[in-house]
Amino acid sequence: MTETAASSPVFSPFSFLPPELRDQIWRDALPGEFGPALFIYRKGYWRPRHLTESDEGFDPSNDEHNLNFEFRYDLLDDVQFELPLAFVNREARDIALAWAREQGFKARPRKDSQYPLFQRPFDPSRDGLFVPYDKWDEFRCEPDDRLWEPDLYGKLVSIETDPTCIAIPEELFRKEEALISEMLRYFYHIEVLLVVVGEQPAPLPADTTERWEFENVPEGTFLWDSENGWIGIEDDIHLKEKKRNPYKLTDAIMHELDITLPQNDITKFEIRHVVAIRR
Repeated sequence: MTETAASSPVFSPFSFLPPELRDQIWRDALPGEFGPALFIYRKGYWRPRHLTESDEGFDPSNDEHNLNFEFRYDLLDDVQFELPLAFVNREARDIALAWAREQGFKARPRKDSQYPLFQRPFDPSRDGLFVPYDKWDEFRCEPDDRLWEPDLYGKLVSIETDPTCIAIPEELFRKEEALISEMLRYFYHIEVLLVVVGEQPAPLPADTTERWEFENVPEGTFLWDSENGWIGIEDDIHLKEKKRNPYKLTDAIMHELDITLPQNDITKFEIRHVVAIRR
């Protein structure tokens, strides 16, 4: 180990190491696994799209059947992060960029730096779409309102939504007559409802490399299936009091979902209380 004029340590013999060892060192320097993230809902991502011959579901015999009404989750703000390894040297760059491609990440230039930011888009199979408290009514009503606009009114449309996880504030979850189950009217692939306790996610500044992730809280997960109902809901009131679990489900929520989940052909459902973490 030697010192440069700037007093930064340099491992001079590194280039003489076997290629496979150098590759392993570079890979070990890559970021750790990115956990599921919370992406904040905004109005305006419900869009019509006319199917083409290359699209699944295209009907060549009746063009009126080729209009989709989609929630465009690809328009949500991407999670952004830096990847310094991509700018060390050509060898490190090749490994870093190959890793980024495998993860589905993409680079975006920024004005104040020669080094771009890397972005991770919303993954509907693992990320949560977070709806702030003051946006819930807008979230519920937006699809209906959009379908009444002149370009869609009276037309036959196919609804397409891919997110499987919706996140809401605990304050909304505890609110009487919040109509939580109405999220299932259009987001019919939902498998998990996240209830965010404590600090609530908020929009992050542009070009920030921070992101909102989430972690489960103890005793805050509740499961439902069409055969057994709510699994793990203890009927013994005295036992509930003994545990002092603050994350019980209300009778109103259970009753509401007992009705609407089967109506939407959902056989398994999960409610998870989580904390939002700014990474």
